[in-house]
Amino acid sequence: MDNAPNATLTQQATTGVAWSGLFQIIRQLLSLLSVSILARHVSPSAYGLIGMATILTNFLDQLSDLGTTTALVREPNLSDRLVSTVFWFNCLLGLLLTLCVLGLSVPAALFFHEPALAKILQALSITFFITATSVVPYALLTRRMAFREIGITQFAGAVAGTIVAIWIALRGGGVWSLVFASLANATVTAAAYLIFGRRRYQWVLDWEESRAIRSFSLGVSGFNIVNYFSRNADNLIVGRFLGKDPLGFYNMAYNLMTYPLSNFSAVICRVLFPALSKVQDDNQRFRSAYCRMCALIGLTTFPAMLGLTVVADPLVRVVLGERWLPVAGLLRVFGPLGMAQSVFTTTGLIYQAKGRADWLLRWGLVSASLYVVSFFAGLPWGIQGVAVSYSIVWTVLMFPGFMIPFRLIELPIREFGLQLWPGLKCSLLMALIAWAWLFGLERMGVHNSAIQLFSTVVIGSLSYLGLLWRWKPPAVSELRVLLLQSGNGMAARVANWLP
Repeated sequence: MDNAPNATLTQQATTGVAWSGLFQIIRQLLSLLSVSILARHVSPSAYGLIGMATILTNFLDQLSDLGTTTALVREPNLSDRLVSTVFWFNCLLGLLLTLCVLGLSVPAALFFHEPALAKILQALSITFFITATSVVPYALLTRRMAFREIGITQFAGAVAGTIVAIWIALRGGGVWSLVFASLANATVTAAAYLIFGRRRYQWVLDWEESRAIRSFSLGVSGFNIVNYFSRNADNLIVGRFLGKDPLGFYNMAYNLMTYPLSNFSAVICRVLFPALSKVQDDNQRFRSAYCRMCALIGLTTFPAMLGLTVVADPLVRVVLGERWLPVAGLLRVFGPLGMAQSVFTTTGLIYQAKGRADWLLRWGLVSASLYVVSFFAGLPWGIQGVAVSYSIVWTVLMFPGFMIPFRLIELPIREFGLQLWPGLKCSLLMALIAWAWLFGLERMGVHNSAIQLFSTVVIGSLSYLGLLWRWKPPAVSELRVLLLQSGNGMAARVANWLP
């Protein structure tokens, strides 16, 4: 078992990363397969409609648990009455949010001047109640560090969503292939969490019992709302002022950028949050674990995002098709940004594990305001202008965004940078080699996009592995040790291949 009681905290965390990473890689491949097929059968305007719908649904999703998931994982002692209270509270909240989406569906359609949006939102509304039933089971599984069960659950949901999306798209379902994929994913995921949870909940709503987690959970929820607004105001502005087709392009590029964040950084953060919460009072141990975690994230996300920047044009032509070419220009902007964000997103762990949701909320309010200004500033130059303007402002805010939470664990930013530099150096050189190869192909008259893409990926991958072998960044040795200590046979086999 991935959460064996006699396992050390390091072994539990490492095994959790191994299981979560395995399932996440498979989900990533499923997602790429789905996107490649759907992009040829579903128009950019359909993705634009979904982008408009998710502005509302994702906003309300920030209210879906009011921070109770994080609070349950972090709370040292849980009673049955508290767990049951939070479960039924979330069910009631999910029902309320479903009714909210139903009520706001028509006004949202009028706001965007898209009548079809109303029915899409009405169909998606039920996902709030479905998802609400899985909040507590997921939190308890995370608390137990049962990441194998979590991985299986999320994998099952992804498979269901992919199958439904492709089946409906191939039959001309258009935007409804994306809608029903979301419904299928939510339903299967919630059902699996309830099965793995294996728990009966008392019929009780004890508000006094919830006092212990209320303040912290509301602070986390407040930041989630602010963070959502800052991350999705661009969709709202692009959709309102530029239309559904530009929003479709913008949404596709942004989703491709966030793949490493949602499929790797988020996995490690989810696994290590309960582990870091257990050492929240030991700054030295916390610092060490945090720096190693970020170095390990960079080992994968840095080359992936820089590589995405290099092959943006042939990638879009091969995977999405010619009509999606505006996405390539956006990826050249979003690639380096995604690289930095893959590490920056981990700062939330520090605030949460240290119980400083109030600091997190204040920083979110300041940064969100400036992000919104950047979106409007770039609007006259279209979606490319919005992307560039946002990237500039985000980069400026990145430095105080690191320094503030680092004060909580007494981590100098120079020390943090030195931990990341070896992996970043290898990634930058890999990107330079890949770009030179792609440039050489163009000069030699090789314009076939498939040849350009696959040969550049191979050259980049081999050069990166060679650089890792030559310079042996500490993160590689750290990864090997952690995998060997995990007690997981698959992880140990991977470790044997590392230098």
